[in-house]
Amino acid sequence: MNKVLTLILPICLTIFNPASAQKTSCNEWKMFEENGAFHAYVRECSDSPVHELKINDQFQGNFESLLKVMKDIETNKRFSETCTESRVMKRIDANSVVQYLYFKMPIGIADRDVISKNTIYATATTLESTSEIHDENLVTLKNGVIRLRDARSHFYFEKQTDGSIRMEYTARANPNGAIPVWLVNVFARREAKKVVEKLKQLIQN
Repeated sequence: MNKVLTLILPICLTIFNPASAQKTSCNEWKMFEENGAFHAYVRECSDSPVHELKINDQFQGNFESLLKVMKDIETNKRFSETCTESRVMKRIDANSVVQYLYFKMPIGIADRDVISKNTIYATATTLESTSEIHDENLVTLKNGVIRLRDARSHFYFEKQTDGSIRMEYTARANPNGAIPVWLVNVFARREAKKVVEKLKQLIQN
């Protein structure tokens, strides 16, 4: 079961749906982990039993490398060992693309896929990355595969005067299927932290 849940909340599973977010009422954030600049929070929202997570952090890293990492479609595979297919379906404009991601799950668990719109806005000192579900059926759903439709994420980065990077990451991802919600919530906390740690490694090299 651990291996199944290691993919609950990597970048490639987190889709942001602004319309859904505007209609949702959520409780206050509750911090569940603190380590220096790293602060992790969780909250419950009215539209889903899956908790929403937020991580604030500040760390050293190359801001130019950060932009490359966030724009690279292959980053999805770096964050998830079961993300076996990651490709751009089409470009919408200078800032947005539609992506298709496929996740090969362990035997006995249905594979997942998702079609999402990813938008990045960047300046010399800030970077904002938002993903949202894209309803256009660009890829036919295969038999036995579950398409993700209830998840969201948002990254905000700001370069500081000392060269460090301040980050805020919010996410929620429901893998659907026969996985108990309480277990999803437990492991999502662990996986959100892994996403941030992996991101740091990618931009510090």
